[in-house]
Amino acid sequence: MPEQNAHIRAAIGRMLSKKTGVAVISMKESIAELLAITGVPLTVESLQDLLLEMAEVRGMMVVLDL
Repeated sequence: MPEQNAHIRAAIGRMLSKKTGVAVISMKESIAELLAITGVPLTVESLQDLLLEMAEVRGMMVVLDL
């Protein structure tokens, strides 16, 4: 699981770096993109938590549009 968590965090980091300069991102679109990129069977809630945490560090807001 730690390797899987690192893989997910890396994918989120890459996705967020592509969106540098964007102040607000969509939770729905981001989760769909992450599921497609990683193919990892994590729960949506787990991905949401990681995405929110990592976006906050980068100063991005996440629209909760699920």
